[in-house]
Amino acid sequence: MTGHAGLIVVTTLRPAPGRRDEVLALCAESQERAAAAGGCFGVQTCMVGEDLDAVVAISRWRDRHSLRALQAAEGGSPSIQVRDVLIDVPVTRQYAPVG
Repeated sequence: MTGHAGLIVVTTLRPAPGRRDEVLALCAESQERAAAAGGCFGVQTCMVGEDLDAVVAISRWRDRHSLRALQAAEGGSPSIQVRDVLIDVPVTRQYAPVG
């Protein structure tokens, strides 16, 4: 199936008080870079109904290699700007579809 993701990445971010809009803006910038990267099928930023303090970024990738290529191009870690607007380290989980 064309466009079927081989890797789904879900990152949960916890904005510092009063910094949600900045986190959303940083997510939008990150989405643009990921969407332009080879092997990215889509990126979305979501609010969590059960956890209104959380912001979740979800991306779909052809494979791990595609994600690693973007991470290498960006230096492999979040910028200091991102860490400044969060109350905790982002939690990232990677999922491999089974069907």
